[in-house]
Amino acid sequence: MHGTIAGLLITDLIQGRENPWTDLYSPSRVTLGAATDFAREAVNTASQYVDWLTVGNLEKDELVPVETGAIVRHGLMKVAVYRDKEGALQECCAVCPHLGGIVSWNDAEKTWDCPAHGSRFDSLGTVLNGPANEDLHSTAVAVARE
Repeated sequence: MHGTIAGLLITDLIQGRENPWTDLYSPSRVTLGAATDFAREAVNTASQYVDWLTVGNLEKDELVPVETGAIVRHGLMKVAVYRDKEGALQECCAVCPHLGGIVSWNDAEKTWDCPAHGSRFDSLGTVLNGPANEDLHSTAVAVARE
């Protein structure tokens, strides 16, 4: 239906003719409902980045329980720390490479999940689901970028 309307509308716009659908499909239209939705989504998007300002889940890497992950602040950098079943710590940068959200540990799935757009990474930071198309960076790479 919208394809047919678009074809009629575009033809009329090219020909300079009036079309009853012009105002409805105008990209510059603004309605009160749309403005409210836009404001709500803008607040939601901004709230996804508040984690940049928080301390982290735990104060030190050593406090991460076995087969669990937590966010720990190392200076200005947030680190996603996972303790494997042997007790060894695995670290990667907690910043999602897609749009910079701070990942959080999903204990049910044993994954790092980004709240900004839903990217998921395994416990070692390997991307499982997009929109991110690269792994969480190692902490050495993240420090070099700062």
